[in-house]
Amino acid sequence: MSHPDEQAWFRQAYHRAPFGIGVFSAEEGRWLRANPALCRLLGYNEDELAAMAEASLTHPEDPSLTHFLLFGSGTNTLDDEQDAYAPQTIHKRYLHRSGRIVWAVLHASILDEDITQDRPRYLVQLCDTTEQMQREEELRMSEYKHRLVAEVSLDWISRHKADEHATITYSSPACQAFFGYTPEEMIGHSAIGSVHPDDLEHVRAFLAEIVHTQGSRVIFRYRHKDGHYVWLESSSRYTFDASGNVDEIIAVSRDITERISANKLLQESEQKYKSLFDHNPAAVYSMNMNGDYLTANPNLEKLTGYTLDELIGMYWGPIVAEKDLAKTLHHFNLAKQGVPQSYDLTIIHKDGHLVEINSTNIPIVVDSEVVGVFGITTDITERQRYIEQIEKLSIGYTLILNAVSEGIFGLDTDGNTMFFNPAGAAMLGFEPSELIGKPYRDILHEPFANAPRLLGGEDAIFRVIQGGRTYHNKESVMWRKDGSSFLVEYQVTPMTDRGEVKGAVVVFRDKTSEHEILSAKESAERADQAKSEFLAVMSHEIRTPMNGIIGMTELLADTALDEEQRSYADMIRQSSDALMRIINEILDFSKIEAGKMELLDEPLSIREVVESAASLFAPRAAERGIGLDWRFDERIPSLVIGDEGKLRQILVNLLGNAIKFTEQGAVHVDISLHAPAEPHRLYVEFTVTDTGIGIPPDKQQLLFQSFTQLHPAINRKYGGTGLGLAICKKLVELMGGLITVNSKEREGSAFSFTMPFGLPSPEAGAGLEPALSGGQQEHDDELRAAATAALAHNQSLPASSTAPMPVAPPFSSPRLLVVDDVPVNRMLLATLLRKLGCEPDTAENGAEAVRMVSAAPYDIVFMDLQMPVMNGFEATETIHRMFDEAHRPVIVAVTAYARQEDRERCLAAGMQDFISKPVFAQEVERVVRQWAPHSEKLAP
Repeated sequence: MSHPDEQAWFRQAYHRAPFGIGVFSAEEGRWLRANPALCRLLGYNEDELAAMAEASLTHPEDPSLTHFLLFGSGTNTLDDEQDAYAPQTIHKRYLHRSGRIVWAVLHASILDEDITQDRPRYLVQLCDTTEQMQREEELRMSEYKHRLVAEVSLDWISRHKADEHATITYSSPACQAFFGYTPEEMIGHSAIGSVHPDDLEHVRAFLAEIVHTQGSRVIFRYRHKDGHYVWLESSSRYTFDASGNVDEIIAVSRDITERISANKLLQESEQKYKSLFDHNPAAVYSMNMNGDYLTANPNLEKLTGYTLDELIGMYWGPIVAEKDLAKTLHHFNLAKQGVPQSYDLTIIHKDGHLVEINSTNIPIVVDSEVVGVFGITTDITERQRYIEQIEKLSIGYTLILNAVSEGIFGLDTDGNTMFFNPAGAAMLGFEPSELIGKPYRDILHEPFANAPRLLGGEDAIFRVIQGGRTYHNKESVMWRKDGSSFLVEYQVTPMTDRGEVKGAVVVFRDKTSEHEILSAKESAERADQAKSEFLAVMSHEIRTPMNGIIGMTELLADTALDEEQRSYADMIRQSSDALMRIINEILDFSKIEAGKMELLDEPLSIREVVESAASLFAPRAAERGIGLDWRFDERIPSLVIGDEGKLRQILVNLLGNAIKFTEQGAVHVDISLHAPAEPHRLYVEFTVTDTGIGIPPDKQQLLFQSFTQLHPAINRKYGGTGLGLAICKKLVELMGGLITVNSKEREGSAFSFTMPFGLPSPEAGAGLEPALSGGQQEHDDELRAAATAALAHNQSLPASSTAPMPVAPPFSSPRLLVVDDVPVNRMLLATLLRKLGCEPDTAENGAEAVRMVSAAPYDIVFMDLQMPVMNGFEATETIHRMFDEAHRPVIVAVTAYARQEDRERCLAAGMQDFISKPVFAQEVERVVRQWAPHSEKLAP
């Protein structure tokens, strides 16, 4: 029986033990008892552990203690009492209450009284080995990382015995790329045995030295598996054992074969440069930034008469003739700025005679900085004398060439122009200097890809140069610089020297006749027609997407919007309207040139036009930080008669230019009234003033020419086609006005135009005097009433109108069909019709429209023109053939083609009405009211 003190000691040891102690029931699979250390180990108190299955605390990848004790150890029988009492050990992981993993080693011994039981209990001791396992894992990871570095390194990492052969004990995989051996083949291989014999001595010396100087490097050649040698740069060091004796050699080697080859090429290049410098037939030298000679080859000594000792350190100035000092200094300074130079000059030989030379100066650049100047100089004295003789001989020939009226030019064997007489150059619209050196193909043909070639002459001229036979053509075509053509008769004669063809001389004369003039006129008409067709196509392609933008904006504005959203929608509408007006004005430019421009006489408010044009540019001006304001003469009537769109286009162009070319300051618009020159008419002056870049006086006469850009460099910055001012001038003059400019370079410009306006009614002329003297309200009311009457008389409102559209007037539910291949256009027009109380059908092309019309009766068909499968014209023709007039639906053209000739073509094709894109609600309502059945009964 144990002593009471011993039991107390055991209890103290049990409770105070730094390791876990517990009694475990293999049958129940739980802890019956657990000391504090075991509870701390798992994070649960003793009662909690007793209520939990030990398996639930075990890491999922490890066995439970019950499984280990009963099955894992192999001692689940009690035949051998000694084996039954032997403690069993297991390493496993537990899950701490906090969720972290706890590594533990468990020693389990069966209790005495349970040795004969089927499900015995065990006394278990648990030690926390988490830190030890973590250190082992870190060690394994460190070894893995070092091994990985060695395996993926581009350098060859190797370990060697510290013997006389430096026997390889480890080799990284880079050896295969370096030497063609696998790492396994390298193991046991003598490293010294593969060193190039010429490098063996200093490699051995290196190995002996690194005992005292750790970390030094050696460069040597190492034999590849196929026999050639690889250049290596190796860094090696010894490691030592615990006794301080040399243990092994660790080396890191890099393949520097390419670097060695590059150095060799560099040395060869330097040698070649030195040879080129020393043996160049020209004088070659270098100078510092002050112009002092630094190096020079012997030819500079021959050229100047000075010895090399005298030249080195000498400034070039005393050698140059006085007349060329300024020129030479100018070119030298440009070379110092990094710009190569080549020029002729005269130098003074040491003995005093003059030498004509050509000098080339090339900047010496090091790390993007000019540090000096190279010079290459050749003696051109004899060449200059020869040229002078030729010039004397050529004077007579030049006088002859300049005197004749025929065009004469000479070509070398490559077809390049050697000379061109003034008469011939003038016929082609060039200066003679513009043509020298150019291929004749570029001179004689119009500079456009689709232009016709010189009729039959191109190959003929070249055949003369090649074959040496004269060629004569009585009728051909040449092209002037401006693109125009003229008929010529020409002859090509070979130039020979001692039987060898050196080129050819071409003599031509202008033989344009009335027939040719008529042909040119017809060609111009065709070109004009092509331009008109191009503008029509471009108008269609631009109007199609603009139809969606403007139409959807109008639908958006008709929905419930807050004040900010309505402001944004209104800005979109105003900008879209402005863009459409610009597109229309571009088309108008073509009409002006063709004399087909039509002016509109409609009531307008000059103040509103100015304010809307200026407000369009207000955000851009604010963004650029410049002021924008306008001053309106209050004597101007509130309504006048004129062309609102063209007035707005002029103001938009002038304001756009002013904002674009003004970096700081302000743009002002002044509108003032001039006394009327005739009854019922007044004149208003508009002035747009800016503080921008201004215009030089010699360029101002070019301002209003089409496609003219006065500042090419500035225009590349600001953009622009050069068409805006030309349009302004044409529109102002078309409306009976005058436009002028007053500008000073770097101070700003003021563009002014004055134009007449009519008054809305004859009575308004009598009331003009009060308006001029004070702008009375009665006069404005009278003008407003006249404008209202004029607007009511029109069938539709102008494009800028914002009058609201009624939501659902009482139509008699006509059957409507919308035909358009663009989904946005179909949806837009269908929505506008639904707002009128109609419910239209839709079709995607003409063929589908024909099928729908043949299947059901329709009152109105809104027909697009450009569609796939079947276009609008073909569909209209088919519908006309299918129905007589009494049963045929009304076909209304809806198209982005907006010219008068387009409207006439649609009507001629059998369409009863015409709506141009962008489509406005007022036009749709007009068409439905006019063509729907019983339209006379519809609400007004």
